Amino acid sequence: MEPRPRPWSIVLTVPTSTGACYFKTTAPEMANDAALTDLLAREAPDLVLAPIALDLDRRWMLLPDGGPRLRDVLAETADLSHWERILPAYAQLQRRLEGRDSQLLAAGALDRRPQRMPELFDQVLDDGEWLMFGEPDGLTDHQLARLRALSPRYAEACAELETAAIGSSIQHDDLHDGNVLAGDGRYRVIDWGDSGVAHPFSTLLVTLRSVGNAFELGDWTPFLPAAPELERLRDAYLEPWSDRLPREELVRLVRVACWTGMLARALIWTLGMRHATDIELSEWHSAVPAWLTELLNNAPA
Repeated sequence: MEPRPRPWSIVLTVPTSTGACYFKTTAPEMANDAALTDLLAREAPDLVLAPIALDLDRRWMLLPDGGPRLRDVLAETADLSHWERILPAYAQLQRRLEGRDSQLLAAGALDRRPQRMPELFDQVLDDGEWLMFGEPDGLTDHQLARLRALSPRYAEACAELETAAIGSSIQHDDLHDGNVLAGDGRYRVIDWGDSGVAHPFSTLLVTLRSVGNAFELGDWTPFLPAAPELERLRDAYLEPWSDRLPREELVRLVRVACWTGMLARALIWTLGMRHATDIELSEWHSAVPAWLTELLNNAPA
């Protein structure tokens, strides 16, 4: 068996007489990938790869081979239309799970609901272990002071999301071309270990940034103009929600949700690195101050 260990998960490629299978377990601090994959595959069998076997208490699952990663497919032919098909299907799954917070939390999703985020914002600023003060890639005292001053504005943005006409749902929070399989003309979203119950639109933070980088369309930032191709993908994602609010309001909520969602990206690194080696810490430790700096630098006027 070929292992792929990470501080947040272990994946084993398991050869069998009928082809490879994949064993996976996630660290206790992460979302319960096994339980969530089981729940989501039953909810959307055309979008989520169904496990062959599960041990939910141990966070173990065995998955079939779902085909090549979308990243490998795109390396052969760079075709943006894959995402134009994936994002509406993913949004439909989010719509079906909207308001089912208790079920998702019980399955092991992280609590990233808007009403919870201001408290988490203040907590992470008090956790000096991850802020790397005095180190080249760490926060400065001045940046920390500015972040603390930003706390009321952050809470205000979260309150906007909490009272919006679109409620919390499952949010993958790491939806990029490495976490989508593209076999037999179908797509399967995998790796739900970062996912939480959150405002659904915050999912676009990682997705649009990753697509922008992969297709050399530039960086995507919530409050700045983006390449037309990225705006087209945003609109493809928003189409399943178009009966709920006017387009302008949907776009505004994307901006607010993705800005507040930068905190979730910082938080996931504080969880994922709990079991890291010194070498792994040296490689990834700066992710927390980096995301907090992004949140600070991208604050709405």
